[in-house]
Amino acid sequence: MRDHESEQTGRLLLHRAIASSQNGITIGRVDKGQIPLIYANPAFYRLTGYGPEDVIGKDCRLLQGNQTEQPGLKTLRAALAQGADATVLLRNFRKDGSEFLNELTVSPVLGDAGVLTHYVGIQHDVTERENDARAIAALNLSLARRGEELQLANESLRSFSSSASHDLRAPLTSIKGFCAALRKSVDLPADSRAEHFMNRIEVNAQRMEQLIEALMELARSTASELSVVPCDLSQMAREVVEALRSASPALEVEVHIAADLSAEGDPALLRSVLQNLLGNALKYSSKTPGATVHFGCEPGPSGEPRFFVRDNGAGFDMAGAGTLFGTFQRFHAEHEFPGTGVGLATVRRIVTRHGGMVSAESAPGKGAVFYFTLGTPRA
Repeated sequence: MRDHESEQTGRLLLHRAIASSQNGITIGRVDKGQIPLIYANPAFYRLTGYGPEDVIGKDCRLLQGNQTEQPGLKTLRAALAQGADATVLLRNFRKDGSEFLNELTVSPVLGDAGVLTHYVGIQHDVTERENDARAIAALNLSLARRGEELQLANESLRSFSSSASHDLRAPLTSIKGFCAALRKSVDLPADSRAEHFMNRIEVNAQRMEQLIEALMELARSTASELSVVPCDLSQMAREVVEALRSASPALEVEVHIAADLSAEGDPALLRSVLQNLLGNALKYSSKTPGATVHFGCEPGPSGEPRFFVRDNGAGFDMAGAGTLFGTFQRFHAEHEFPGTGVGLATVRRIVTRHGGMVSAESAPGKGAVFYFTLGTPRA
């Protein structure tokens, strides 16, 4: 009697477990090549929209509608023919015609004589999972294509650098050479129109050479591979300032460089950042009495190290700061402060490649401060 009660309790618990499952569960009876359903749990009815009157006694293949040649069905038929387990992905349809992707697992049940009598099927709606997987696959494909485009862009930049180095410099060298030869062969009066035109040719040839060099530096800032190592920025800044003073001996600006400033990054590119920022600071403060330039570091808004170059020079109006880091953007006339308008664009590209950000604060006549962070070294 107790064994009978225990068996009933076990069946009740098993039925309760199956009925409370969130996955659809069906039981089909093997009958002359067909597997009519004899049971479906509530989750199956919720998933498919069918009721017991729609599916009991009928083969579960009704869920595939007219999609009878799916790859998963071929795998399923082979498993059923062999009486084996199988898990397949099927495109199924609810009673209202809406589609869902069903991950179906079927398991054979053998009777006392070892003969196949039933199959248990477990249905799992994986539509969202599969859609996410397809979206990720599409994104990966897009990223791969973008990577190919970037590779082509880098190749174009390298090609440009080569052209700028040879094809564009060659005619400039010829122009400068002919100007020098012309000056030796013809005596040009100091205040004549011919002398004026000659000066303009030489000045513009020199400016074109500077622009080519600036554009090559801009190209190198994105085309080269990052070589990330620990960098002594204090020592690097001292070397940059020394070179700038050697190039302009008359420059009278007091420079303060904080000690022990270091970061991880590409040495050549970080030197370019300091050359541009310190060069600008020295240039734009050169006409200011008691001019000073500071290079240091302070905590940023989130506590990250934030390097800065500060001067008390000419400054600029922040109303136009939105274009400050664009190519060929200048805030001062050429006759006031010469330059190419490419330096800050180069700085932004290099800092961005290092996972950092660059910003500026200034006011006309009150100097300027440029901040930059370096973020993740291998960004």
